[in-house]
Amino acid sequence: MDSFSPSPSQYKGPKGILRHRCAQCSSTTSPKLLRCSGCRAVRYCNREHQSAHYPQHKSTCKAIKKARAKVAEEDHRIRNATPDFATPANAFETDVGHFWGFLNTRDYMRARHYLAWRHLLFLDTLDGVQEALEHLRDMLRLNRSDNMGLRNLVPAIMLRLDLDQECYDFVKWWATCDIDGNYDWGDMTLPYLNISGANVLEDPSILPDPHLEFDLIIALLMLKLKLLVDIRNLKVTRKILNGRSFPSELWEPIELAVIRSPLSVKFQKESYGSLLRTETTLLDHVRHLGERLTKANPMFMVALFSPDQELSASPDTYTAGSWEQVEFALQNSYAAWWEMEGVLELLKDARVCAIHESQELVDEMMKDKELMSGPASLWGRNELVVEVGTRRIWEFLPAAFGYSSHLGSLD
Repeated sequence: MDSFSPSPSQYKGPKGILRHRCAQCSSTTSPKLLRCSGCRAVRYCNREHQSAHYPQHKSTCKAIKKARAKVAEEDHRIRNATPDFATPANAFETDVGHFWGFLNTRDYMRARHYLAWRHLLFLDTLDGVQEALEHLRDMLRLNRSDNMGLRNLVPAIMLRLDLDQECYDFVKWWATCDIDGNYDWGDMTLPYLNISGANVLEDPSILPDPHLEFDLIIALLMLKLKLLVDIRNLKVTRKILNGRSFPSELWEPIELAVIRSPLSVKFQKESYGSLLRTETTLLDHVRHLGERLTKANPMFMVALFSPDQELSASPDTYTAGSWEQVEFALQNSYAAWWEMEGVLELLKDARVCAIHESQELVDEMMKDKELMSGPASLWGRNELVVEVGTRRIWEFLPAAFGYSSHLGSLD
């Protein structure tokens, strides 16, 4: 399999909703974008744009075709395997659900994972991201117990595609499916990923540790923040439109244009007072999830604001609470963070508030010789202020959210 060296720029595509767009000029307005017949994941306005972009696209296109060929080759081997005591004749027919239990299926699963994770997702195209999700979902169907940790990738991809209800249902199923430890992963008659339409506004404390794994906490946090930003945008829009001479029939499309999540459409029908109550609920949930995230690995939020080193890393394995866990988690989720307009900006505002309010606390900490002994003695005051402030970000999120919603007088 090809070696892979990730680049931070591969996680930072166009902001906002994923759309079909021309790879050459980024236009989304062409009535019928042409799809590259080689990689099937990149589109162009016309043949001229495709030709102009080919020198840049050539290596990527060939790599994707090579990765697809590898998947097809491994697929053929499984379907035409010579059966013995450890190898089924065709695991696609006989062993759906526990694919990983046979050694001859693992190269196929790895090749398919590599195609999805290290090729299709990095294109930042709607075709590429959609196909990557299809691969990962089907691989989970083939191997229910998810020995490869694909469940850590799927929720962030769903958020990129605005499959927000599906994201919540997926996370909730994994967090609650085996709380008592008695779920039989080999029994294909048991329900699997069967939660649908769960209440996204329910208290996240119902999803217990350690079943709500680190990447799933991040996905829930992103989802709640996404909804929170939508509510802020609705509030600000209403304040701007209120009392203005806009025809009433224009209000609805204007409000729809400022929200991102399909789940937020129902907020549009709520009164201002109801929006405020939902906002309070979401702020509580975000603070709860943020504190769980920081407790599980306090280094994640530090890295989120300056992620290039972690996005360039090539970790092999990780342990809970390690830098390697941060590297994996950021690579799994950063594209979703980047594309959700307003979310990182809100967190940065909260961080500024937290850092400002942490200066006196740090000054007191630095007077404590015992506290500042060992590795802490190497920290300068400014570094410590940033570190402490970043850990307190959830405490100051409501204030930052209030500032971002305030327009002052519009009279």
